[in-house]
Amino acid sequence: MPLSNASTQPGVPGKMIAVGGAKGGIGKSLFVSNLGVFLAQLGKKVVVVDLDLGGANLHLYMGVWGLTHRIDDFLTKKMPSINDIMTPTKYGPTLIGGGGGKLGAANIPFARKLKLLRALKTIDADYVILDLGGDTTYNILDFYLAADQGFVLTTCEPASYLDAYGFIKMALHRRLTRLFGAESDYHKFRDHEVEQLIREFIFSNASSNGSQMDHLVERLAESAPTHHGLVKELLDNFRPGTVVTMVREKDEVKELVSRLDKVSQKMLSIRLNHFGGVPYTDGIQKSARDLVPHVAKSPDGEFAKALRRIVLRMEMA
Repeated sequence: MPLSNASTQPGVPGKMIAVGGAKGGIGKSLFVSNLGVFLAQLGKKVVVVDLDLGGANLHLYMGVWGLTHRIDDFLTKKMPSINDIMTPTKYGPTLIGGGGGKLGAANIPFARKLKLLRALKTIDADYVILDLGGDTTYNILDFYLAADQGFVLTTCEPASYLDAYGFIKMALHRRLTRLFGAESDYHKFRDHEVEQLIREFIFSNASSNGSQMDHLVERLAESAPTHHGLVKELLDNFRPGTVVTMVREKDEVKELVSRLDKVSQKMLSIRLNHFGGVPYTDGIQKSARDLVPHVAKSPDGEFAKALRRIVLRMEMA
């Protein structure tokens, strides 16, 4: 199936993609930069956004040493528009640089977060790709949940895929606790009893010790049957995309993905969408050290082929 080179209509917001994971060192910025360049090579209009507000480095992966403007400038009203803090790159995508590493930079207030999310959704581009920080703070989870497509990255290391499961679990819990939030499509259906049941389940010792999501669904069926279907719909529609990075042996990927999917079905009552793996090669690591996106150096290489498969799956999802 060929990939389309057509762009969206001018002024029409495109697809927002969020790339997350519970820890650093799993290749998020490398993945975001190369995915952005790959899509730009297809003729797409792409904006990559560094939302690791406390330790931004995406600009380096895009070959940009110094930033004139950062997200901080928009959040503090030094620059009036999200468009005013964009930096062009020589590899195709436009860049929005992250915070400057000031104390407390990652802890933006809720109102500023909503302002930033609304602004990101107005960007005139085919794809807006968010590079998230390596943690599970509310801000990171909310950026992830706001995207049209969310990717959770993991390596084949046991600690890494346990962290990936932890990120998925925390994102689902955040989605449930914000079910009736001001930013939610379900805000008008707000029910305090349902909110209380959800909060009791998520913040109880039972939840942290491995209580299954089925137990919450059963309680809702008994105590709040009018909202039972709504929560079931949320669980059915919550389908995080997984991408395995730094792959050396393809056989490892199948086993890892199967394990992640099984535990997610059993404990969280959700299914995952697996988008594939991206290889580990010396060439990719050298490109990262040289601050050049690998697909810019090797547009027909194995990394580019892996990204092509991921994009094809994403367009069909």
